[in-house]
Amino acid sequence: MPPVTKRESAPAVELPAELIEAQDLAIGTLGRITQFWGFTYGLGRVFGLLYLSRAPLTREQIQARLGISAGGASMTLQELAEWGIVQRVWVRGDRRVHFAAETDFWRMITNVLNERERREIRTATEQIEGALASARAARRALRGSAREEADFVIERMERLHTVYSAGQKLLDLLLTTLRIDITKVRSLFRPSR
Repeated sequence: MPPVTKRESAPAVELPAELIEAQDLAIGTLGRITQFWGFTYGLGRVFGLLYLSRAPLTREQIQARLGISAGGASMTLQELAEWGIVQRVWVRGDRRVHFAAETDFWRMITNVLNERERREIRTATEQIEGALASARAARRALRGSAREEADFVIERMERLHTVYSAGQKLLDLLLTTLRIDITKVRSLFRPSR
């Protein structure tokens, strides 16, 4: 889990119903877009609530506001922290752990690409290499049309391996080069106050 930071607590403010409804819409939207990208709906909702909260929130506050279980809130916060999207925050005068959202979207995107996509591409590459080794070993004992079929399968697997390897190189390039070259667009992803 990322390091714990300290903050002053912000005074609790009673929000008007219209603003809560607007927040709920934005939180739900984040949940859906997060789900679209292969994460859970709840992950997006918890991040959305924290992102739209001026002050860090406790697990209990998140649980109550989103109507989720204590276990669900804890597991979601743990996962968000592992992705570097949420951090633990100690608030002066309160012994409970609070949570705050990462507000630098570029940092979040690169964290996810570094962890999830890189891991998936690496796994795919390793698995296709294993499949290729097995197919080549099986091919040695084959003759005639069975060997021709093995040649076809091996050729297609080699093409897949090329695609996975290229994906790995492109991701590496994106995560190293674009950090430098994205300066004009990056301001869109910078944290706000």
